[in-house]
Amino acid sequence: MQILKKNCQTRIFVVVLVAAGAFFFGCADDKTEKIAEIYELKMDPSPRNIATLRELLGEKDRDLRVTALNSLVTLDVDDAAELAVAALSDEDPFVRATAAKLVGDQEDPALTGFLTRALREDPDPLVRRRACQALARVAGDDAGPALIAALRDPDAQVRLEAIKGAKTIAPGQGSDRLAELLAEDPNWEVRVRAASALGLSRDPGAGKALRAALDDPVEFVRAAAHKALEEYRPDPKPARPAAAAEAEN
Repeated sequence: MQILKKNCQTRIFVVVLVAAGAFFFGCADDKTEKIAEIYELKMDPSPRNIATLRELLGEKDRDLRVTALNSLVTLDVDDAAELAVAALSDEDPFVRATAAKLVGDQEDPALTGFLTRALREDPDPLVRRRACQALARVAGDDAGPALIAALRDPDAQVRLEAIKGAKTIAPGQGSDRLAELLAEDPNWEVRVRAASALGLSRDPGAGKALRAALDDPVEFVRAAAHKALEEYRPDPKPARPAAAAEAEN
């Protein structure tokens, strides 16, 4: 009797599990179908289909919102930039990160302020990383200072992207902070990238930081410092005025 009861319970459990699995995968299939429908709408960007894509921006599911947003912006609708900027305030960090990339894709310096705000204020490191990458493409007046400020970000991956972006659009700037990263950052990849960026600096103090990094415990950091020193070209010391030199004599 006990065996029959146990077998019966097992069969009930299996049936419930299979039913739950069917429900779960049914939901997944349903979302997959909806995403496929969004791509179909994108392939035929009629006014009616564009209107439907706009409606989908209000979907509760973040993946559907992201797919609709990406479709509209890459279709280059008239308000593509506005849609991307608006999504920087979405409740979901994945949507905001996608929005940051799409804002950067506009390559419009007028949008720099929205990206610098995201880099400075967004609580999610993925969003801040995407903002760094976008700023390197947009390269507005405030992009360089924002990236240099992000060298102090608490997330190592954000610091990596900030160094990379600053090296691209503000080469040689932020050398004091780069020297600090090279000497103190716990992430060796950050130290490697900091060394590489310092090689572009003309600050006489950068050479001291690079030479100190030749003793770094990580081989890759030492190699990066060695290569950076080969590229390093500091500003020459200004010549003293002749009158001052004569006065000393």
